[in-house]
This record gives sequence, structure tokens and C-alpha cells, in this order.
Amino acid sequence: MKLTMFRVQNFRSFIDSGWIKCQDVTAIAGMNEAGKSNLLRALWKLKPAFRSDNKIVHNDLPIDKFDEIMDGEQMPNFITARFKLRPVDKEQIKKKFPAVAPFDTVEISRSLSGQYTVKFPVSVPEVNRAKLADFMIKLMPGFIYYSNYGNLDSNIYLPQMLAKFNKSGVNTISKSKRRTIKLLLMYIGITPEMLVCDAPLLENASKKHVTLTKEQLLELTKTKERYKKLFKEAGERLTREFNQWWHQGKYKFEFDFDNGNLMIFVTDNEGVRAPLTERSVGIQWFLSFFLVFTLESQLFYTNNILLLDESGATLHGLAQQDLVRFFDELAKTNQLIYSTHSSYMLPTDQLNRTKIVYKDSKGHSIVNNDLNAKTNASKASLIPINTAVSMQISDEVLQESTPVIVINETDKIYLNFMKSYLTSLGLLNQKRNKPIIFIKAGENGIEGTAQVLSREGELPSIFIENKGHASEIAGNLEKGVYQKEQDKIVGPANVSPNYQTLEDLIPYSVFASACGSYLVDIYGNEFTIKTSQPFIEQLENTKRVKVLPDDYREKMASLAVEYLEANKKKLKNVKNFTRNWEKLFERFE
Repeated sequence: MKLTMFRVQNFRSFIDSGWIKCQDVTAIAGMNEAGKSNLLRALWKLKPAFRSDNKIVHNDLPIDKFDEIMDGEQMPNFITARFKLRPVDKEQIKKKFPAVAPFDTVEISRSLSGQYTVKFPVSVPEVNRAKLADFMIKLMPGFIYYSNYGNLDSNIYLPQMLAKFNKSGVNTISKSKRRTIKLLLMYIGITPEMLVCDAPLLENASKKHVTLTKEQLLELTKTKERYKKLFKEAGERLTREFNQWWHQGKYKFEFDFDNGNLMIFVTDNEGVRAPLTERSVGIQWFLSFFLVFTLESQLFYTNNILLLDESGATLHGLAQQDLVRFFDELAKTNQLIYSTHSSYMLPTDQLNRTKIVYKDSKGHSIVNNDLNAKTNASKASLIPINTAVSMQISDEVLQESTPVIVINETDKIYLNFMKSYLTSLGLLNQKRNKPIIFIKAGENGIEGTAQVLSREGELPSIFIENKGHASEIAGNLEKGVYQKEQDKIVGPANVSPNYQTLEDLIPYSVFASACGSYLVDIYGNEFTIKTSQPFIEQLENTKRVKVLPDDYREKMASLAVEYLEANKKKLKNVKNFTRNWEKLFERFE
């Protein structure tokens, strides 16, 4: 089952949150004390994944409705969630309840007394209703709430870890840190069974004035060699996997072993080797978080939704961006909802998945799916979102320019060259009109970016291809936020109905000259381009290549523009293409 939306009522600071739409990754943005944690905790209490005692306590009730709720005949619902069924869910339901008509969605609520209510979109026979409701609760994903992540230490004394695994030593190590260390040992390949066997020997060998027999020394040597091999392999694996997500410099991880101590060292770009605890708190946090979620998502997270409260608060802004990319990877196997008040955790190409939380004049928390809802109460919570957009382009540029939203970097490369070329010929008067700037928003960020960039009710222009999924996006915008300004959605078809992408507005001979070697590497020598057909359509539909590189269009765009910059004189002889570019920019202006 996939969570599509949820609603929180009568819970802590929430009287009624309204329906909150969810995606694979959903961001909850707001200032401190706005109610972000309360929102996640309410959803967690719908069905905690790892906690048997999931009772609602008095502190969960809104203060100003406490007496009303307690004096009522029955306790009201505090959380309601709607789910979309996956094919495997439908198959199980059909097998267990053949008399029930097929359905695609289900709504599940939980009351403050802990009781569940299940609503179906179809009529369910009375004889099946209770059993089907119980089955839907069983199918429903569990929720995992995280607000504390235990940072690793540089030294871990292995003999003591056996006691930690057995949950003793609570006073000497926090529960969260104990979990992180346990997962680190699992990552290395050290099991509790190994510690049961090896801990006595390791601990005895570390004591002073203890004489080991010849057999014990031989066994100790073998044990140390076995652990050193595990440490070497784990260090190389961690270095490789960690640097895939952390882009703030390359780091090398090493595990060392001495007298029962597991020691963690980190070497930076300059070759400086230091214990983990002498590195920044940010890198300590990211490493701990990375280990916890890499392993737990592989071993334990099945049919669960992750709720991450204020993750990455100790990270630098750019490292927070790395963390968001890591979220996208986690979301391939588990839906994820995270709260934040940082603009770096809200990438502008993913603003559609962001919801804002703020408090009204009575102190009640409000959630809004509309990023254009700039009320007095919501201004503080919108700061990180506005900052996220402003980080791409300064306030002054926004005010003194004509912004045009594009989906990808490829379009931005071509359009910037066209703008520069037309300006050099005096065909684009950017002194009279505000200069055009192109802002990349990605497929999921178009609507949100357009709302943020709107001025006095006017939305900015958007360039979208007339091809495949892009056409579907354009259609949705025309029915939605651009319903009254459909002329602001511009594409190659505005120049000619035969054009699909910006590549069609450039002489195909340019690609032959600029990208010939690159295309030959992909397609071979015998592949030819027909000038009468859309260029990209030909490249993608040929049977010569099963899978094109993900960045092939961006690579070709860079090569083509580099060639055009060096051969601008040749373009002057191709009048019709220059005129096509003028037509396109007339629509933008």
C-alpha cells in the first residue's frame, strides 16, 4: 500500500491539518515549534512499526479541547490516512475475499482511544466487513519515527559490546548510539555470536600481567588476523559507498584493531589521517546516519514508511543537499517524509513535494499544500522555501528580469546560446525589455517554482518540449495552475508543428560536425539522420541502441553549443533557423 494523503485532527497543536498530499519523498517545512514533529508523531501512531506499546496518552490531546474530548461519549479520530493499493495487495484481497468487488484505495483512521476505522470505496458484505478491515490494517505499512541518531565514537571496545547487545550498560551508552554501533559491526561482518566466542580471549589478552599459553597466543593471532581482514574489506567498501553520497570532499575510512579496540580513522583530501571524533560533527552524523539507514533499509524496512524529524540539522548546507539525494535513494524502497527548517533541504527542482506548517493566531498548527499561500502567519515558515529559490537567482535579478522556467539543463544550454546569439545580432533588445533568465525546475518543481516566481498574480513563462512525458506535464499545467495563462506555456510547436525539441531548431549539420564522434561511439558508423523527422525521436527510436546514456542530450548540447560559438559566421547563412529562434523568444517576452 502506498500513502497518498493523510489528515491530523485533535492531536497536540493540531485541531485539523486538512488533507496533506504525499509522494515518494515528502518534505514538511516550517519554523521551530510550528508543529512539524507533532504532525509526524501523529502519523507514526497510526501504526508504529517497532513499538508494541502504541497507546495514546493525555499529552497527545489538544490543551484547549482536552475537557471537551474527555467528556465526550466517544473519543474522536486523531489520524486518517488514504492509501493506494499495489497490484500485490489487490491479489491478496481477491484471494482471501473473492466476494468483495475490486477496489483501488482505502481510508484508515485511528481514534484517541486506539480504535481503528476502515472505509472502503465499494460496498462490502457485512459478513466480510470486520475481517477485511482487520486485513487492511495488517496490509497497511508500519511507520518508523526517527528524531535521534547516535554518532559513532573513534574507539569501540569489542568485549564490552557483547553486554551492549544484551541491552545492559544502558547508563554508559545511549540507546541510539548502541543501535548505530551494532549496525556498524554488522556492516563490518561482526556478529554477536563472534563476540561470544572471541570476546573472552580479546579481553584477557588486553589485561596487564596476564601470561598466555602457546595455544592461546596462536588462537589470538588467528583471531586478530581474521578481524583485520574484515576491517580492511569493510573500510574499502565504506569509502566507496560513502563517497557516492557525500560530495564535500573525498574521504577514506580505515578500521584498525588493537587489544580488543575497534578504532575508526578518516583520511581527508590532503592526506591527513585522524580519528573519527576529530572530524566535524557533520561528517560524524552523516556517517552514522548513512550506516543506520543503509543497513536497516536492506535488513528491516519492508512495507514501512520512514518519518525523519529534523534530519541533518548539524550538516553544512551543501552536505544537507547530499542528504536529500540520499533520501531519494532510500525512497526507492520506502516512502519517506522528513521535516526541516533549512532551505538546503528543499531543492527547487522538487518543490512540489514540500508542505508548509505554521501556527494561526490561536496557536493551532496549520498545514498548507499551496506554496503561494503567503498569509501573515505562514511567512516565517515560507522563509526556507523562498530562500531555496533565491539561492539560484538573487532578488535583484528576479525583479529586473523576465524569468522563464525550463525542465532540464539541456534546454537551458541551448536557450542561453540562442539568447546570446540573437542579442549579438541586435535581434533581441534586452535593454528595452527585461533580460530573460532561464531557471531549471525539473519535472517535479515546475508548479512550485512558478508559484514562487509569480508577480502580482502573473505567472512566468515555461518552456516545455512537445514530446512524451513533457506533453503530459504541459497538459496538466494547462488544466491546473496555468488554466488562465495557457499562452505562457511555450514549446517548439509554437515555431513549427513538426518540431518536438530544441534540437529541431538547430541545423542537423551542426550535430554531425559537433557530435559526430560521440554519436558514432553510441550508434556505429552506419547510422544516419533524416532531416525530415524530429531529431531526438530518431535517436531514441533506433534499434541500434537498447539504452542511451542518461545524460546524452546534455552532453550533445554542450558539444553543439561549443561548436556554434566557434562557428557563428556559418549560422548567418542559415536565415530560417535564426528567424525560428526569434519567434520563440518573442513568445517569452
